[in-house]
Amino acid sequence: MEEKIPASFTSLEETLSQQIHALYTSQLGHSPQKVICNLLDKSLTIVVEHPTTPPERLLIESHKNDLAEEVSWNLYKAIEPYMKAIIEAVVRVPVVDLIGTSSIDSDRTSIVAVLADKPQ
Repeated sequence: MEEKIPASFTSLEETLSQQIHALYTSQLGHSPQKVICNLLDKSLTIVVEHPTTPPERLLIESHKNDLAEEVSWNLYKAIEPYMKAIIEAVVRVPVVDLIGTSSIDSDRTSIVAVLADKPQ
């Protein structure tokens, strides 16, 4: 039997998606195609589709993938504290750990937030 997702979780996921999308737009000057958030117990998964900024895209097109990956990682690390603050403000639970990775091939960033407790 499939577990039903509480309506409050769905609302939190939508709010997180919107605010993380706005974060990318305001801090990186680039609007990702889509931000998907899934909250389950004490973890939050985030998938950012097409987060690649124009400078990163230029590096990729110039066959400088290593440099593009380095820039991508540094941009993620620069916005990570803002993302953590958004998550904590929306779910009202401290973030214990934030783990992120990006793939130039799929043009996605995946993030897992480990929460101190299950949101109420």
